[in-house]
Amino acid sequence: MRSIVRLSKLISRKGLYEFLGREFARIERGASVLTVGAGGEVNELLEDYARRQGLNVTSFDIDEKYGPDILGDICTHDFGETSFDVIVLSEVLEHVHSPHLALKNIHKILKQDGRLILTVPFIFPIHERPHDYFRYTRYGLEFLLREFRDVRISERNSWAEAVNVLAPRLVLDRGRASRVVAPLFVFAAFLKLPLVLLLGKLVQTDSMTTGYVVTASK
Repeated sequence: MRSIVRLSKLISRKGLYEFLGREFARIERGASVLTVGAGGEVNELLEDYARRQGLNVTSFDIDEKYGPDILGDICTHDFGETSFDVIVLSEVLEHVHSPHLALKNIHKILKQDGRLILTVPFIFPIHERPHDYFRYTRYGLEFLLREFRDVRISERNSWAEAVNVLAPRLVLDRGRASRVVAPLFVFAAFLKLPLVLLLGKLVQTDSMTTGYVVTASK
């Protein structure tokens, strides 16, 4: 089942790791980086870049089971005089109970000219329940990030890829029947991928995407 989950992520997270890799590669050697949300593939990727570029990474999470360097709620945590060159908030904001407070706090602890690297889902199934609270449009993100400057928001993938993601994610559903049929949907999604990519290019719209990738500065 783990291999099926990994396969499903190749589809559901298409465009995510490519974006993060580009942004992590841009971080200057020796920079201080706060990653909000410890553990997982995103932070494995960040740690890889940190080793190569000599980055000073601090992990932050509300749940101690992920072993963060700092345990707390990003909406209310007092970092004191500590500030960071870069803050990574990837696939986390949908799980934050008060996103406006979280981003206000992040803006506060970013150094002047510091960068925020942000990713969020848009058309995507419920996950990490019960702590899955929000989905964000481009316009909602623009509003939440209004105190930042140089805000750049892009769709992660096409409308066709977003549609192709939904059924394979049944692999993470709790129901026994869902888990039985989900592998079939995962394999079907890969078989349809050439057609999906073609449709995404032929019929272009920004009204549907799996999620958004964002950079912003203080």
